[in-house]
Amino acid sequence: MDSIEIVKTKEGIDTLINTRINEHYHSLHGAMQESMHVFIKNGLLALNKNLPEIKILEMGFGTGLNAILTYRESYVLQKQIHYTTIESSPLPMAIINKLNYFEYFGKALLPIFQRMHDCNWFENMTFGDFVLFKINADMLEFKLDGSYDLVYYDAFSPTHQPELWSFEVLQKVYDSCNKGAMLVTYCANGEVKRTLKKVGFAVETLPGPKWKREMIRASK
Repeated sequence: MDSIEIVKTKEGIDTLINTRINEHYHSLHGAMQESMHVFIKNGLLALNKNLPEIKILEMGFGTGLNAILTYRESYVLQKQIHYTTIESSPLPMAIINKLNYFEYFGKALLPIFQRMHDCNWFENMTFGDFVLFKINADMLEFKLDGSYDLVYYDAFSPTHQPELWSFEVLQKVYDSCNKGAMLVTYCANGEVKRTLKKVGFAVETLPGPKWKREMIRASK
């Protein structure tokens, strides 16, 4: 992991850069505000309120920021959340332990965050109403067999990981979603929109997080 370095965003919260491909894990304008806007506000909080429980698929566990923010929201929603996350290149704890998230979140969530990273892959880990299931696999080769209500599509950009935005992969995601499910992503690439439509999603373009004009939300 010599290619991974910690950098600060404009809001002060850390993110990472993969120097091998020159790609950041989050927006340099703000990691938390991006995650909250794209995945929480326009994803989790926009879901059908009548769902008895929520099944989430995340493409790219990364630093675990989306997972800990979703766990925090589970207290407000008071619903069981099953959170499945796929990551092909897990980050070492030596990097995770240096992130300054809890200077902003408060220390109470730190033990949960550490357990999320420490817990075994391919095993359910329960945190109250929040159930985490981590998959260490390549999305290109892994067979999805879930029935998801919401997809956080947080892979690296199509410029650097075009294979993860291909028709074949997005079709696999579509097929694993329940009717009425939503996919949200920071990406607003025109080709990605066209591919999502080809696999069957209804695509809408929403205002993006601060300093980004657009994002995508797709519905099945």
